[in-house]
Amino acid sequence: MRVTTGGLQVFAGLSYDLADRALLIYPNPGDLRSGLEYVLSVGSAVRGWDGSQLRAPVVVRFRPTVREAVAAAPRPSLRMRVAPLLAARCASSAACHGATDPAMGLDLSSPESVMRTAVGVMARERGGAVFLESLDPRWAALPRVDPGFVTGQGRPEFSYLAYKLLGDGPIWGARMPPNGAPLAGEDLRAVLDWITAGALDD
Repeated sequence: MRVTTGGLQVFAGLSYDLADRALLIYPNPGDLRSGLEYVLSVGSAVRGWDGSQLRAPVVVRFRPTVREAVAAAPRPSLRMRVAPLLAARCASSAACHGATDPAMGLDLSSPESVMRTAVGVMARERGGAVFLESLDPRWAALPRVDPGFVTGQGRPEFSYLAYKLLGDGPIWGARMPPNGAPLAGEDLRAVLDWITAGALDD
């Protein structure tokens, strides 16, 4: 992935929004100059979680504009939003992730149990080495919830729970929750945003 103008390259960050299935590219704003045309090129180095390549390179031309700052939405709280949602949708049945004999040892019945059995805990379904493979989403080992290496920078794209709620990606078994409607819209976004903010116990 490159952002260029003429012979100059602009540094840019890259992230993936699981809920919207969107690749987000954010150039350093201080490097962009108004009036210049920039070219965003995405090549075969960008791959899907399964290793698949783009069908064709992507090239987008753009000119930077000034936008008014938009206030960030408040991040979801584990105790007020995420844990009650997971308890109601994923821990209500005896065969699921309740406090008594939870499936795969994942207890989603309370904020404390979410922190103890999900955040930073390796998923049993995906055994294997941990560190080097975590640089590539095709790896064998996945934490259930990846709070990230830096406080406040969690990684839903490397969190097994996120893929189980989405029903795709490198998962084993069925989408969660298996009975009833899957999480979607604001509920799914709340879980993913909580992970992105570092999966905090708040």
